[in-house]
Amino acid sequence: MNDVYQRIQLAGQAKDSAEIIGIIAKIKAGKLKNDLALLNYFREIPVSYGGTVLSVEDDYAELRVHQIQAVVISFEKVTVLKSSHFPRDVIANANYVKVEKSLVVLSNFSYALVRADSRMSVRVELSEPIYATFAYEGGSVRGKLHDMSLTGISINVADDPGITISDTGELAVSLPNETITVGASFLKSITTLEGYRLVFEIASTRATEVNISQYIFRRQLEIIKELKDHPGVG
Repeated sequence: MNDVYQRIQLAGQAKDSAEIIGIIAKIKAGKLKNDLALLNYFREIPVSYGGTVLSVEDDYAELRVHQIQAVVISFEKVTVLKSSHFPRDVIANANYVKVEKSLVVLSNFSYALVRADSRMSVRVELSEPIYATFAYEGGSVRGKLHDMSLTGISINVADDPGITISDTGELAVSLPNETITVGASFLKSITTLEGYRLVFEIASTRATEVNISQYIFRRQLEIIKELKDHPGVG
């Protein structure tokens, strides 16, 4: 989650929360135009629909949301609220989600930085095991793909291979129908529960861009179908 959202403070947690709740209350009362939009990232793709404030009390707000949004919130337990009335994006915890009725109860409001907003291209989290090998001057490392976009790829490995930031080489990715090879530069390593996630910036050719785009599109359709097939969606 920290890769996507980061809580921040403008005037302190208590004052920020009170300001956010006050704005939501004004939207509920019709004193401010309702331009609320909720945002979540499910398997790395953005899901965003509008919402209607039903009630506000202390640190809680009940909203009616799109059923697909409710499904994602039920998984993530948080959501981001966007509105022109907020000085920054807002993140809130989900205390209650009823997918069948498209209802969520939110609390613990604070301002947030949505890191994913700065992404240069759409990425997707992968489902089937796909492996990639990064070959560079110091050797090579093989790992399982975590996600992929037109500008970047990350792979999961059990042990830290000791690659130096900005080491360059080639990534060979075994997609279901073919293996593609792209130029790659190592950006960073993220510690995970299973080991390490290695993040690379890639330089695609026109041909590999087409292959990656087609795969991402197919994966997006699978993810959308997964959400629509949730038992709570009518």
